[in-house]
Amino acid sequence: MNNTHKLTVAILTMTFLACSDAPPAETDAPAADEAPIGTVTIAQPAAESQVMGANVTVSLQVAGFQIVPAGDTTSGTGHHHLYLDADLTGAGEPVPTVPGSIIHMGDGSSEYTFEGVLPGEHRLIAVVADGIHIPLQPWVVDTVTFTVN
Repeated sequence: MNNTHKLTVAILTMTFLACSDAPPAETDAPAADEAPIGTVTIAQPAAESQVMGANVTVSLQVAGFQIVPAGDTTSGTGHHHLYLDADLTGAGEPVPTVPGSIIHMGDGSSEYTFEGVLPGEHRLIAVVADGIHIPLQPWVVDTVTFTVN
């Protein structure tokens, strides 16, 4: 193959690649929707803490996004849900309401008080969901255990 022929093949190959619909070489990079938008932290009660009395106040903090009231479907936002001694619902399923166990904080607040919590060890899970109560994916969640005395 002479040099002119090699040059022609190289130009045709580059033209084909430039005009193709092939994805860019960075296909191994995670999609933007695979990274959590931020974090939620249960600030109170602290993990492994002792809570005196039957009223347990939960205080939540977030980083990386805004908490808004339920019904607000602005991208990159959500609102809190609490699971006290309850298991998480499946991804893509709306968070149910179970009085005293699964709480919707749809007013956009970051604090809630459970009343009448029995003595013993308890598990608390905080989950951030979108405006229609579907947990954000990937999950924005935190879990602590605490003991009521």
